Amino acid sequence: MASKSGKTSVLIVGGGALGSVFGWRLQLGGCLVSVVCRSNYEIVKNNGFQIESGKFGNGVFSPDHVFSSFNAAIAESNFYYDYIMVCTKTLPNISNPANVLMGSPINENSAIVLIQNGIDIEQYFHEAFPTNILISAIAYIDTKQTESGVIVHGEAISLQYGVFIPDQTETRHSTSSVPTNNSILETLEKHLIAGNSGCKILDNVSRDRWLKLVWNSSLNPIAVLSGGSNTKEMLDNPVICNLIVSTMMETISIGEAVCKMPLSPTIASSNIPETLLDSVRKRVKPVYPSMLQDYLNKRPMEHEVILHNAIKRADCVGVNAPILKTLYALIIGAEKKYLN
Repeated sequence: MASKSGKTSVLIVGGGALGSVFGWRLQLGGCLVSVVCRSNYEIVKNNGFQIESGKFGNGVFSPDHVFSSFNAAIAESNFYYDYIMVCTKTLPNISNPANVLMGSPINENSAIVLIQNGIDIEQYFHEAFPTNILISAIAYIDTKQTESGVIVHGEAISLQYGVFIPDQTETRHSTSSVPTNNSILETLEKHLIAGNSGCKILDNVSRDRWLKLVWNSSLNPIAVLSGGSNTKEMLDNPVICNLIVSTMMETISIGEAVCKMPLSPTIASSNIPETLLDSVRKRVKPVYPSMLQDYLNKRPMEHEVILHNAIKRADCVGVNAPILKTLYALIIGAEKKYLN
């Protein structure tokens, strides 16, 4: 059965900067929210998440339940979760990303929501859980965990998502509106709006993932390779800014070749980089991209799904990707120094 309280039940797998803020808003939006934490389990269980938000002000997010593992979250609950939100890093070079949900069986009525970076991330979960509805989600949010259980959130928070539908075309995961799944998408939308989070249901989540990759494939690795720079430091340097724009245009060319359509229905392809960068310049505080945060904390970086998968797609569709290939090689080298 679903939650005994009658509330929509959500399990956040990955109680870090991303999962905590969305969990906070969903709880305020009327959901019963449980969180799986790892290194910060004891602190969150005892004190909740201390969130400093530029948009919402300061607050404490105390999840309805806190678990130290996914298996405990399933075994200790006498109901199924309406949504299981995966907010972990995607590191297929280290282990199968779907392993975070392995062990205890998942109720087939639970929708799995992937709030993760990169492209071609869905197949791992589709192969592991073929009977569950799989929702691919794109987060636009600036947030970081400065110490265990302490989250600093800026101004941006929006979740855009759609149902993943595997097919036999080259894109493999183009999506369209599915009437039978509308209620699942709309229920999530209702709670996000009630929690004052931006949200949008997508007709083609593949295209929008590529549009998000335009940001991630450029600002993320260049933040690391420019000596550990935040967005203000990068954009104040004309040489680095030009490199960012060139990287964005290369990613746009690959994405459009893969999707066989413009990445934006409203913005000309040549204007996408400046549109994205203008939105960054308008923020009150600079953004520290997630790859930079991982680099500074000597954690594995998501270079496979952000860079390598795009390079593989470029090779498949015959688009040259010299900048992405260079960034990927340098990021691999930088990571190897501290992981080894």
